[in-house]
Amino acid sequence: MPIPVRPFGSTGLELPILGLGAMDTPHSPAAVETVATAIQLGIRFIDTARDYEGSEHLLGRVIRERGAPGAVFASKTFRRTAASAQYDIDRSLQVLGLETIDLYQLHDVSTPEAWAHVMAPGGALEGLRTAAERGAIRFIGLSTHSLDIGRLAIDSGAFDALMLEYSAFYPDSRHLLDLAADRGVAVIVMRPLGGSGRTSAIRGLLARGQAGILTPANLLRYVWTHPAVSVAIPGARYPDRVRANVSAAEAFTPMSTAEQQELEAAAARLYD
Repeated sequence: MPIPVRPFGSTGLELPILGLGAMDTPHSPAAVETVATAIQLGIRFIDTARDYEGSEHLLGRVIRERGAPGAVFASKTFRRTAASAQYDIDRSLQVLGLETIDLYQLHDVSTPEAWAHVMAPGGALEGLRTAAERGAIRFIGLSTHSLDIGRLAIDSGAFDALMLEYSAFYPDSRHLLDLAADRGVAVIVMRPLGGSGRTSAIRGLLARGQAGILTPANLLRYVWTHPAVSVAIPGARYPDRVRANVSAAEAFTPMSTAEQQELEAAAARLYD
C-alpha cells in the first residue's frame, strides 16, 4: 500500500501524510542514507531551517548526489526584517542547490512581539512575499508554539501553511486544525511523537515490552486521524526509523474517539 496523500491546503499540491523533519538528521553517521531512504520510500515533504545546524547542507548534498525527484522542500528563517529574510532565502537556495524552494516559513513566531515584527511594514513577511514574486519561493508559511499566534496566522489570510505542535501529548491545538481546514491553510504537525525526550522514553518502554498502546505507530495514527492534518514530520536519524514510520503510514486507518482518548490517557501517564 502506498502512503496516503492529502491536499496541502489550497496550494494545489497533494502530498503523502508522512514527511521528514530534518533538524536532527545531520547529527547521525547515517544522515545521507536516512534522507535518501525517505525519498526512495515515497516521503515527499522534507522540512529544514537555516538555523538547523548542518541540515540544509545535508539536504543539498543528497539533492546533488542522489537526486530528489518529486520532493517538496521547506525551510525557515528566524530573521524578522524583509531584507534579512530575503538574505536567508538566497542562502538557502545556494546551499540546497535549488532554483525555487517550495515552502519558506517564518520560524517560531511565538510571541506578540515577534508577530508584530514580521507583520509590520518592512517585516519578514514582506520579504517572503517579494521572494515569491521573484520566483525564489512558491508558498509562504509560519511555524509557532503559540495557539494565539496560530489563530492570528490563520485569520490573517497571509499564509499558505501553518506548522504547529499536535499529538496525544498535546491535543490542545485541535481547534486550530479545524479553523485551518476551513480557511484552506495547510497544517504541518511538528513533534507528532511528543518530542525527543518522550520518544526516547517510549522506545525504552518498547524495549522492555511495557509500551502498551503508547507506540510511535499509534502516535502517528492519532495525528493523521484528524483530516485537517496535511503532513506530520517526525524526525529521524537512521533509515530504520524512516522505514518504521513509512510502514505506519502505509497501514494507516483512523482511530476511533475511544482509541484517541485511551492514547491521550496513556500519554498523560508517561511521566507519572
